[in-house]
Formats: sequence, structure tokens, C-alpha cells
Amino acid sequence: MVEETIRTIKEAERKADELVKQAEDKCSEILERASAQAGEAKEQAVKQAKAKAEAELEAVKAEGDESVKKALQDVDKQIASLKTDAGQKAEEAIAAVIADIA
Repeated sequence: MVEETIRTIKEAERKADELVKQAEDKCSEILERASAQAGEAKEQAVKQAKAKAEAELEAVKAEGDESVKKALQDVDKQIASLKTDAGQKAEEAIAAVIADIA
């Protein structure tokens, strides 16, 4: 009877040890999976952030290019206006010199 009890206790201890080992293995597996998923989530978040930053950069560049284009158009208009004014002033100066000579 005592031997049977001891055998039963040892069998229960063996089963308990086996259950603990299985639980530890399962825990390790869950942690590995969670770590992998976290790594993938982080990588995806970084990709999305880079894509967003690149899109914003392109938008800012396009806006800057448009501003430069408009500024150059304004400068071209001013140059044309100055050339016209200079031509008129030259004609007036020539007319004044001719009038003084005559």
C-alpha cells in the first residue's frame, strides 16, 4: 500500500514536471511569435512613415517649384517692363539731343 502511494506520488510529480515543461515550451513559443509580430508591425510602421514623409516632401517640392516658376514669371514681366521703359527713355533722349542740335 505504501509502495503504491509512493508510486502514485512519483507519477503525479512526473506528470506535473511534464506539464510545467509543456507550459514553458508554450510560453517560449508565444513570446517568439509575439516578438516576430512586433518586429513586423514596427517595420510596417517605419515603411508607412517613410512613404508619408516622401509624399509630403514631394508636395513641398512641387509647391516650391511652382513658387519659383511664378517668381521667374514676375521677374520676366518686370524685365520686359524695364526694357520698354528704357526704350522709351532712349527715344526721348535721342529726340532731346536732336532737338538741341537743331
